[in-house]
Formats: sequence, C-alpha cells, structure tokens
Amino acid sequence: MSMTSNRPKYVLIPGSIVMACLALTACTGGPYSSKVQGDKKVYRADEQSNRAFANETDQDGQSTNQSAQDSKVKRQLSAQEMAEQLKAKKAEQFDISSRAPKRQANAPIYVNLAPLVLDDKMRQAEKSKGAVEQQIRSEFNADPIIKLIEENRGSADKGDLRAGFSIADVEVVPKVSIKDVYVLQPKTGKPGKMAAVVFEATITSQVPPVTSTVSETGHILQKAEVSKRFVTQIKEVILEKIGPGIPAH
Repeated sequence: MSMTSNRPKYVLIPGSIVMACLALTACTGGPYSSKVQGDKKVYRADEQSNRAFANETDQDGQSTNQSAQDSKVKRQLSAQEMAEQLKAKKAEQFDISSRAPKRQANAPIYVNLAPLVLDDKMRQAEKSKGAVEQQIRSEFNADPIIKLIEENRGSADKGDLRAGFSIADVEVVPKVSIKDVYVLQPKTGKPGKMAAVVFEATITSQVPPVTSTVSETGHILQKAEVSKRFVTQIKEVILEKIGPGIPAH
C-alpha cells in the first residue's frame, strides 16, 4: 500500500494566508514594505488600492519621509500659483486702465493730503500748532489743476452710503522733522553742524500704479521757503508722472 505525502498541503496553507494578509493590508490602506538592493521602502495603499510611497530607509539607516516632501512641494506650488494669479490680476487691471479714456490736460486731479506728521523736535519748535501743515496746504490751494479733497468721514449709521469711499486720484502722506546735519560754513569753508528742517512725502496712485518719494531739507529758520520747494516737488510728480495716466472721470 502506497503512502501519499501531505507535506505540500502544509506548505501551501501558510503561503496562502500570508498572501491574503498582504492583500488585506493593501486594501485597508496599511503600510507594507519591500527591499530593493538593500534599501527598505515602505508603501501605503489608498482606498483604491493604489500604492503610494511613504518613506525610504537606505543601507546606512537614513530615512526619507516622502509625505513631508510632498507637503512642502504642495505649499511651494500653492504660493507660486497665488503669485501668478496676483501677477495676472495686476496685468489685467493695467490693461483695462491703459485702454480707458484718459483725463484731459486741464482736468482736475483730486488729491488726498493726509494729516501732517511731526516729530517731537518739530512739535516743540512749531510756535503755532498746525502752522506748518497750513503752509503746505496753502501752496496746493493756489494750483489750478490739483484739488485737495477731504476724505469722507461720514458714518453709515447716519445713512451716508459714501462712508469709506474716496474719489482721490492721488494720496500724499507728508511728514516734517528736525535733524542735525553737517554743512560747509560759508565764511570758513569748514564743516559745521546745523539744525535743519526735513520735509518728506510718499506719493501714491492706483491708476496708474505709481509710488514715489520726495524730500527737501533746509535751515530751520527758512522752513517757509523749504516748504515751498517741497510742495513744488510733489506737484511735479502729480502733474508730470501721474497725471497723464489718470483715467477720465
């Protein structure tokens, strides 16, 4: 009577169980690993059983987390996309404004002159409060093209629908300070320290997109003359650099 060996059956059963476990792990999204030329790679399957690379450990034990790298790449792509969208939006706005009808040469330019900012030394030196700001405003008031406006400070609670709305074509933010500067003495020709008044302003417009800064410095006892030269610089920027590109109202 011949004997039939059952050994292959005992070998096949554990093998099938291992394969079933691997398949179950892949289906449930659990991690599983493989070795390629001494490097251990760990994979994680998604809900559709697609294999996704999670991390890798080389022969020296150095581990690379692919998830962290993917997250970093995604953040970089997101920032790049936002920058491109912003660039495209600005280009679109510039294109629209460039095709819009421009103001006539003698048409008014509406300017919002922000409250004057004085440093501590200038506040102490100002004999009459608000005198320097009034001097600056008076120089603009005589101009036939530039028209100063007051920002609408109405409240929506009072039914003013224009609250927060500005019709200004240009924004001017001025400041005045007193600083010690070194100059050549006219009599001796040697350098000496002088208390100088410094006028500065930032000039901006949305259409055309312009940001410009001007400054004027002079002796503190000549601040009226320095103020005039300062306003002249601001007018040149508004009339020559910004004015031709302002859309018609």
